[in-house]
Amino acid sequence: ALRWGRIEGSWAGAGWIVVVKLMLLPAIAWLLGRQLGLDGMMFELLILFAALPSASSAYILAMRMGGDGPGVAWLISVTTLLAMPTIALWLQVI
Repeated sequence: ALRWGRIEGSWAGAGWIVVVKLMLLPAIAWLLGRQLGLDGMMFELLILFAALPSASSAYILAMRMGGDGPGVAWLISVTTLLAMPTIALWLQVI
């Protein structure tokens, strides 16, 4: 289930993680893919996998290891919802 609770850390830090995960990581994958000479389906899959939202298993790990479970749940929720338009953007760029 999606979570919209409080963030334990700062909004700036959470926003930075979202931007890095959904925009910067796929851009780096784009550059590396081009540098390595990837094309076709291999290049497209590289970009799409880099643009995926945060894994839901991160919440389980955070809770088991005594981390910020509610904060991780919030990040998973936000990256899942924002991945819809950003993946559409990356699909058009590819």
